[in-house]
Amino acid sequence: MYRKVVTFLIICALLTMFLPAYAQEEERPALEKPESFTSRIDEYGHIVLRLKHSDRIMQLIKDGVDILCEFDWKINDGPWQFDNKWDGFNEQGLFEYYESQDAYWAVKILGDYHHEAENALDIWVYPESLQLEEFDFQNNTYYFRYRYLYEYSVYDEAADVWGYRVEAYPYSDIAAIGKDAEVALPDSIRESGTLRGELKNREDTGLPYFYFTCNIPESIKELNKKTKVWNEIDWKIGNDKWASEKGELLVMTGIQDLWDNIDFDPIDEGGWGEIDIKENTYYFRMRFCFQKPNGSIVYSPFSNVVQIGVAAFYQKASEWAEGELKDAYEKGLIPDILIGADMTQPITREEFAELAVRLCEKTIDEDILPASPNPFTDTTNPQILKAYKLGITTGTSKTAFSPNLLINREQCATMLYRAIKAIAPNADYSIEGVKDFPDQKDISDWAVEGTKYMFKLGIIKGDSNGNFMPKAVTTAQEAAGYGMATREAA
Repeated sequence: MYRKVVTFLIICALLTMFLPAYAQEEERPALEKPESFTSRIDEYGHIVLRLKHSDRIMQLIKDGVDILCEFDWKINDGPWQFDNKWDGFNEQGLFEYYESQDAYWAVKILGDYHHEAENALDIWVYPESLQLEEFDFQNNTYYFRYRYLYEYSVYDEAADVWGYRVEAYPYSDIAAIGKDAEVALPDSIRESGTLRGELKNREDTGLPYFYFTCNIPESIKELNKKTKVWNEIDWKIGNDKWASEKGELLVMTGIQDLWDNIDFDPIDEGGWGEIDIKENTYYFRMRFCFQKPNGSIVYSPFSNVVQIGVAAFYQKASEWAEGELKDAYEKGLIPDILIGADMTQPITREEFAELAVRLCEKTIDEDILPASPNPFTDTTNPQILKAYKLGITTGTSKTAFSPNLLINREQCATMLYRAIKAIAPNADYSIEGVKDFPDQKDISDWAVEGTKYMFKLGIIKGDSNGNFMPKAVTTAQEAAGYGMATREAA
């Protein structure tokens, strides 16, 4: 038995003599292919590579794992510049290797860089980065790829030397820029997201501050993979003009970033003075932005308006309407033009057109583009032009909209009827079986379908005698209630 044990130990010792001897290797992370990789040209003619990492990669970075990223490139149909395999033991580390190749920019420690809220990172590439005098985007196409690497130290006992081993992971998709690969950035942003806000107090000082959250639409997230997108908050106090209208600074984070939550102290933003929530009402709205290669900024429409303060979003409302108005406001159905208004007053054609457009956009979850060219000579309001494009209104003549005229009940019914048809064009809009109103003779021919259909749905009802009262004006609070009921019916 003793001889068997000795023989076994001798065999094991002989076997180890013929195997490479390394110190015990550390556990390596299992990393995946990068989530997305795109390229674009900035306003100075430089290449910007945009990396987006998964939440898992970001968590590893936060946990202190030194994840490296390695860039490779080629021009036109040429070979990849490096295409390294990183097999086996290397006495030379990654940074030392790339420095010897005069391509020190090609490998980076991800944890050394600031990442945006959506895990995105921009890397600038200059002509000298690729050992070129200049980029020629008209005649050449530049291709890039990158992958994650994990480098760790090992000791080769046989050679009695310390060195490195590299774990290489799958390459990203290829990003191309130039002659055969133009990155198409949109000319507009259609979605604006939904903003929510509240007043809080800091635990350490007790001072008040504003806290906001917003949803980021999927289309914005996809755009943010291609180029840096950021959001900013517009503001006003009471009945003053919006900061954007006065040329004042809008609220952003310290850097341009795409955030889904933010807090800030107005006293630090300049020009605000102290927060006096008992005396003032603060209004906020948000928009998304990005910069095109020519330096121009593209903006989304503004979001819903958030009001913070003791004042309601309206100056005055009937008691019976307050609950419905609050519900409509929380659902984003109150247009900006009615924020701070006396809701007991009759509503104008302009105000109602904005309400109808807001109803459509919130129901179909899509921003409508204004009609172009503008057929009206008495308004340039984009919300009215949206209503015209949707067929909600045709104006009071071919060239006039008459925005300040008060809207009556038959006009209100017709515009809502057309709004419902724009939302659900294939629904049943039959008015068969709906009897004439006692005052049917007072209803305009063009309003017959709309008045009967809205009556059929129970949204706009008659008086106690069954009269529709087509020429009676409508108050803002009644119109908001119609909008709520119409959305539910649609």
